Amino acid sequence: MIIAHNLMSMNAQKNLNITNKGKAKVSEKLSSGYRINRAADDAAGAAISEKMRWQIRGLNQDVRNAEDGKSMLEVADGAMGEIQDLLQRMNELVIQAANDTNTAEDRNAIDREIGQLKKEINQISKNTTFNTIHVLDVPQIVDVGGADSSDTMDKLVNVPGIGNRYAKILDFSNVDSINKADLIGKEFEVSCSANCSQVFKFSFTDDIATTATVTNPGNSHSDLIVKIGINDPGITNGGDIANIIYNAVAGVQSGFGASGTSPDILIGHANGIAKDGNSLILYSLGGGPTYAPGMGEVRTDGLVSDQDLNLQVGCLAGQSIPVTLKTINSKTLGINGLQVDTFAHAGQSAEKIQAAIDKVSAHRSYFGAITNRLDYAIQGVENTSENTQAAESLLRDTDMAAAMVEYSTLNIVSQAGQSVLAQANSINQGVLKLFE
Repeated sequence: MIIAHNLMSMNAQKNLNITNKGKAKVSEKLSSGYRINRAADDAAGAAISEKMRWQIRGLNQDVRNAEDGKSMLEVADGAMGEIQDLLQRMNELVIQAANDTNTAEDRNAIDREIGQLKKEINQISKNTTFNTIHVLDVPQIVDVGGADSSDTMDKLVNVPGIGNRYAKILDFSNVDSINKADLIGKEFEVSCSANCSQVFKFSFTDDIATTATVTNPGNSHSDLIVKIGINDPGITNGGDIANIIYNAVAGVQSGFGASGTSPDILIGHANGIAKDGNSLILYSLGGGPTYAPGMGEVRTDGLVSDQDLNLQVGCLAGQSIPVTLKTINSKTLGINGLQVDTFAHAGQSAEKIQAAIDKVSAHRSYFGAITNRLDYAIQGVENTSENTQAAESLLRDTDMAAAMVEYSTLNIVSQAGQSVLAQANSINQGVLKLFE
């Protein structure tokens, strides 16, 4: 018999420690509800589970994103519904005005109501926001005079070095070296009147150089094509753009049979161009009855920008639904300058209003289609989130029944180990009997 080493006790103690460690792990799984509480529990499973977790949380956020997108579209749709009601009333009024049983005073009263309805359309456009985002009044990089302004040169302006002229001002103050690229593809046209056959076109390109071309040189009725190269490194602000356009037109004055040193820098035979800081002033040449207010036109529809938004409806980069916001006001709808003073003018106004109703209907239909798409996207995302959650649960969650069976087994083994350890420790006590 030996007493220096109790191998039976040591063996029992080792096994009891192993059992207690296993029991502690199972107890942790039962108390936390998770099979994986640390990476050591299942290294690969922990990595897969964490990837699934960020996917699940991202998908849940996607649902909230889509709901926010729907809310924005619903705000815009409600506002456009009000605009359509106003347009319907305007249509009713111009049809009423077309009837020649109305006196001039009657038609004036109708015109005043139409004017107020247009102002309300512009007010709705300006004030309709979602989270401070203007959903019907997209910020424009070029200020062309606001929603109430027409394309005609109907504002009396003191043109530097020239005097008072009826003009239209294009303000490039919002342009800088970064957003200047937003002008690429935009354009505007100048004309002496609505029926003029001449073309004076200014377009912004992605080139470096700016070019100006006059057809049939030496004739004041020649066409003018100016292409402004926005990638010119010298363009860093709106003043640079105004200077480049002005200088380009000044450089081809001989094409109109004029001198480039004249006070008036011509655009064709009836219009001129001037610059004032960040602005271009496009004006009618004469101040008298020949060139009355509104004689010239600057068609700026090609300068109006839409705003593209992205609704993140996926847990990975680029998984989005694009939404385009448009400016909806009296200018973009083409209902500025409506006239109801005669049967013919009222009929023309009716055509413009009906076209405006169609424009609003088209944009409402677009928003409605996006809203329906978002509904389906939400359903798909929720389904994906649910299934991913189920897969992550299989990886990470504790099978409580199996864990209880294991815990019970280890508990019994632990009790047996403690009993064996006690007996093993008592064996060496028999050595004392040898000393009796």
